[in-house]
Amino acid sequence: MKASIRMKIFLPVTVILIAFPLAVWLMFRYTLDGHMNYNAKRDLELTISRVEKVLHENNPASAAEVIGDEEDSETLLSLLKDELQSEGIETRMMAVSGGYRVLYPVNFDERPEMSEFYPMFLTKATGDEEFWEQGRILEETIGAGKYLLYYRQLEHGDPDHVKHLVLYTPIYDTSMILDQMSQFVLLIMVVITAIAIVLFWFVAGSISGPLIRLSEAARGIGEKKFKKVETGATVKELLQLEYEINQMQEKLAQADQAERTFFQNASHELRTPLMSISGYAQGIQYGVFEDTAQAAGIILDESTRLTEVVDGILTLTRMDQLRYQVVPVEMNIESFVEERLELLEGFAFSQSKKLVFEPGTEHKMIVDAMLLERAFSNVVSNCIRYAKMQVTVAVEIQEECVRIVIRDDGPGIPQEEVTRIFDRFHKGKNGNHGLGLAIAKASLEYMGGTIYAESAPDGAIFVIELPHDCRSFAPEELV
Repeated sequence: MKASIRMKIFLPVTVILIAFPLAVWLMFRYTLDGHMNYNAKRDLELTISRVEKVLHENNPASAAEVIGDEEDSETLLSLLKDELQSEGIETRMMAVSGGYRVLYPVNFDERPEMSEFYPMFLTKATGDEEFWEQGRILEETIGAGKYLLYYRQLEHGDPDHVKHLVLYTPIYDTSMILDQMSQFVLLIMVVITAIAIVLFWFVAGSISGPLIRLSEAARGIGEKKFKKVETGATVKELLQLEYEINQMQEKLAQADQAERTFFQNASHELRTPLMSISGYAQGIQYGVFEDTAQAAGIILDESTRLTEVVDGILTLTRMDQLRYQVVPVEMNIESFVEERLELLEGFAFSQSKKLVFEPGTEHKMIVDAMLLERAFSNVVSNCIRYAKMQVTVAVEIQEECVRIVIRDDGPGIPQEEVTRIFDRFHKGKNGNHGLGLAIAKASLEYMGGTIYAESAPDGAIFVIELPHDCRSFAPEELV
């Protein structure tokens, strides 16, 4: 079963919130035990070094000479006691004579652990059990407590004088401290965890909620229900996604409206010549027209117009779907423009207009000849229809691109139509079917170029800009 994004965020965080304090608690417990052992060992080692120093300084010849004298033995014991009474020393000492009498501490009441410690010493020293190894720090459990101890045996002397030294340091049991703290700490952990879980539940909701609304918006887009979505998100990435989806919806709504308008205009442009063709055909069929040649001529003209409209729609559709096959070739742009103008001379002559070419320097570029010819011919034909006397074409070679400037001396373009003349089926006063400039724009953009129009006091200006090499802008190479 798939989990929601809210649960995907909430569950791991909840596990971490519960597991992390427990892990910290366990780590603290074992670290505290280790710390107590370390402190006890350090304390014992410091005491051992002091005791060994005292023994060395007061035993220049042999231990027998030192402890064989009662006064010297008492002096040694006094020095050892002084070392143990230093500030911060936790290590304790038990001094036992050769006859196994405790010389220090004198009063067992001062050391409650001695009631268990001393019998254990006697058992090991006089019994069959393995005795403590000298010169090593050992860990022993004595009664209910744990101790680190160090055993040192002096040379044989009088049975009433010091023979056995045992230094021991208690290892404090942290379980009692931890048990006392457990309830209090556990309560704090539960409260903090509960608060954190609630907070993360709302934090996860602040992410999953906007995503759910964005998902609903995406579903609406699939059903062509374009409605601005407001998620109330507070996360930067979600706000960016919300903005992009709203932008996409706006563009899709515009595209959908443009598509509706396109089909409405296309159906109108197709219906008009079809109605004319059908009407004149029926007139010829039923003998309505005496001059059938004139009717046939109108049918032929309308059929040509219908063919142009259909061809234009198919061309635009292929470009919209990126299915037009670009065939880039190297050509001399000056020669190309001159040849295209020669082909348009007949149309210009029929309109009593003149074409003027202002050549520049020869320049070779790589471009799709068919697309450029269609765009160039459509723009020049449009200018011929609106010009009074002549249309001027100039080629400008620039560092970034090649510019083809086409001017006419007509009435110019109304300011409100400058940005609309390239829309599909937008027709001016003398326009044909409103696809010529739209096809020109689509053809140029297909090759990475552009076209724009300007209105001047003495006519209209169209500027075509193309990169020197159009291959890198071919849509199939960009996929």
